[in-house]
Amino acid sequence: MKYKWTIGEMAKLFDVSTDTLRYYEKAGLLSSGRHRDNGYRYYSYDDLVVLLDILLFRNLEVAVKDIRSMVTTMDLGDIKQILIQNERLVEEKIEALIRQRTLLAQMTAQYELCEQHLGKFSIVPAPTFKCKFWSAQEEDLLTIIRQYKKPDRTWLNTIRYTLLLPLDELLNNRSFDLAQIGISFDEDTLSRLDVSEQQEFSALPAKDCLYTVLGTDYSSQENAVLVEALAWLKEQGRQVEGPLLGRYLASVHKDGLDYYEIWIVLHST
Repeated sequence: MKYKWTIGEMAKLFDVSTDTLRYYEKAGLLSSGRHRDNGYRYYSYDDLVVLLDILLFRNLEVAVKDIRSMVTTMDLGDIKQILIQNERLVEEKIEALIRQRTLLAQMTAQYELCEQHLGKFSIVPAPTFKCKFWSAQEEDLLTIIRQYKKPDRTWLNTIRYTLLLPLDELLNNRSFDLAQIGISFDEDTLSRLDVSEQQEFSALPAKDCLYTVLGTDYSSQENAVLVEALAWLKEQGRQVEGPLLGRYLASVHKDGLDYYEIWIVLHST
């Protein structure tokens, strides 16, 4: 049996680069001998066994600084504690990935909703989610972000930017330049707010609504889909009671448009 391996042979055996082995040596994880005739590195059987553990721990994403102690000075209990700590880190990563997958599914569904309902009209019950609105000033968007942001950005999963267009703006201007800026939360998120703050949120009246999806650049120009929606309602013999509620779905920065699903409150038939 061969008891000495060159750095090239060790690298090939474990499918790592010679630079990686040199890095492990420099970091104090691995040692090598020197051939007395040519000065080349060589590794013993014991070095090979140590390298097996190093690569195993690296595959488990244990930090190099921890592995150095694990293969030099630590006993069983110490090594176990390092592994327990890394197990906790893995659990945190799994939870973060699950949140990321949930957000991806939500965003994908919102873009699909845009494709399916853009410029198409239907009569639906009023949505049950609750909203809170500020004024139409740009600074209010910053106020919303400061108030509801969290360090881990989980607020991005739950907050939905929402617009409120008063009845007179809806009927006379049919644009979004004076829409009030707000937010809406699902019931679970809303229930975690203080009771006093929950009372600041309200829902549309339980009436029929026109539903569609449209894109807007928030300018003072008439929104084409909104004009078509009001004409469609007239054909259906339905009257607007107002207001318009819009909830953000997606953005296309190429066109400078934000897309919203909207509900327009109608008179009872």
